[in-house]
Order: sequence, then C-alpha cells, then structure tokens
Amino acid sequence: MNKYLGQTVKIKIDRPLGSKHPKYDLFYPINYGYIEGTIAGDGEEIDAYILGEFEPLSEYEGKVIGIINRKNDNEDKLVLAKELNSYSKEQIQALTEFQERFFESDIITFDYIKKSIRNTVKALIKSEDKILVLEEVCKDETYYHLPGGGIEFLENNDDALKREINEEIGCEIVDFSLFKTLTNMFEIDGMKAHEIVQIYNVELEINPKILDGKAMTGDIVESKFKLVHPDEFKSKNKVFHPEKLIEYL
Repeated sequence: MNKYLGQTVKIKIDRPLGSKHPKYDLFYPINYGYIEGTIAGDGEEIDAYILGEFEPLSEYEGKVIGIINRKNDNEDKLVLAKELNSYSKEQIQALTEFQERFFESDIITFDYIKKSIRNTVKALIKSEDKILVLEEVCKDETYYHLPGGGIEFLENNDDALKREINEEIGCEIVDFSLFKTLTNMFEIDGMKAHEIVQIYNVELEINPKILDGKAMTGDIVESKFKLVHPDEFKSKNKVFHPEKLIEYL
C-alpha cells in the first residue's frame, strides 16, 4: 500500500458525503470510495477517504496524502486530497474517526515534507572499506542514503539515534560519536524540504555484513540494505543523499 503514497489516483465513490452505511448505523461525513481494478487485503477493491470536498461526489481524482494501516483488520485505507500535506495526521485521524474508531491504526503520511526545518539523525556504519546504506527506488530512480530518521518531539539526539537504528536494523548500538552536521535541502514532486542532518559514526552489536541485501520495510518507501564503497558515490555511479556528505565519506 505504501507505493500509493504521493501518487495521483482516481476514485469511484459509492458512499458519498451524507450517505448511510449499507449494513451499520453509520453516516458518512466525508466522501468515501474505491479504486477500480485493485484488490485490498480483504479481497475487495482498495477503499479511500476523500478530504477537502464538501458536496456529495460520484468520482474523484486526487493525491494520496495518507495511508491508514489497520493493525486489527486485513485491509488498509487510503486518504486523498488535492495537495500533499494539506492535512496533518491528527486532522486525518479526526476526520476519519467516525469509522476508524472501531480499529487500532497507524497513519502514514508525508509529514516530513513541510514548510519547516526537520531535524534528523543518521548512522555512518562502516564495514572494512564499505559503508552501510539503504537502497530505494522512487519513480524509476535508484538512490541511497544512510540509516536513520527524524527526531521526535521532546526526544534527545542520542535516544533518537538508538531508536531509529533499533527500528530499522533491529539491533543495539555498541558505540557512537557525532561525525558531521549538514544542512540538506531537497525537492520531492515539486515540494521543497529542509532538514538538519546530524551524522554519527556508529558501531553495531552485529556485523554489518549480515545486513547486505536484507530488506527494510518499515519506512514509507520499501528499501534494502547495501554495503557500498564510497567511490561509487564520488564517481556518480550511484546517487547518494545528502550529496554534501559524499566528500566526507
């Protein structure tokens, strides 16, 4: 389902705003429909909530701004609007609560692409003459970046680093030290983003070699770990983000 995030899709609306659920005593305060020709976990077509439209609709085309991942159900839901980041996770939760209150869910969004500065921690993990990176493919472009992620509210940098590595790699950090702090500005689908990247030299409790080629599916974009020689990035054979870090590898 994560592959739909940020994509433009067409929805056939079978439960327009103001309609009643065909089985339960439930009314729809927003438009709700499905993507024709798809199959969700329940064997039916993939369903979607439509935000930002205030009249009953029969069809809709918009961007997938979120995915509602139901932990206690076999199907997830998409959330659509005209623009990415037009609604926060909290707003999505509130607007879909009329139905989603019956399920335990996580909401996945592009919340890191906002008109604000994001603070992140990244791990520089070495194995002989190579470094451990994540390989991702987005819109037919293959690129690489270091493991890590965003610092949460009221979380210190060290705890954020340990948490991210545990979530992405599934192991503990033996030792770490701050290596470099960089400002990274980039663009995704025409949306500008700005982050401060704190990069740490990290030693894991396991040998990084056992991670080479292993999938990491806990992020928005599915990726896999790779051990790559820094010269591959310096020679531009492989695309690395943030590019400013390449000269220090």
